[in-house]
Amino acid sequence: MAQSSDTTGPVTAACHCGAVKITVSRKPKEINECQCTLCRRYRAAWAYYDPTDVDVLVMNDTQPREYLWGDREIRFRFCGACGCVTHWRSVDEGGQEMGVNTRMMHPDLLRDANRKVDNEQLSVPLKSRDSAHPEDQARYL
Repeated sequence: MAQSSDTTGPVTAACHCGAVKITVSRKPKEINECQCTLCRRYRAAWAYYDPTDVDVLVMNDTQPREYLWGDREIRFRFCGACGCVTHWRSVDEGGQEMGVNTRMMHPDLLRDANRKVDNEQLSVPLKSRDSAHPEDQARYL
């Protein structure tokens, strides 16, 4: 069943098995398909929210998993049961932004969202060359 396309109410996203449910305050106006070496492999499509506007609920005894890469400043989180990438959050829990994978939302909710393919991350340098992915195109001085 399709969810309402109302822009004002909360929206729920869920992994494939339903063990991780994320509720955000509103549907996204813009979706970013980041092209960094990790996001393009995850095939994620991110909407960005203030962490106070996001509620993450993990059902049953499912243990969410996480992956840190590069400068180890962002925790990519995914369902420990079905493996879906659900969201990311700054390692510094005081961070002002987090990403929710809109691929966990019903497609009908996303019809009016602006989509962009962000190639910016292709050349953003990491703090350490040692932590870069082999395909990282960043330039280090």
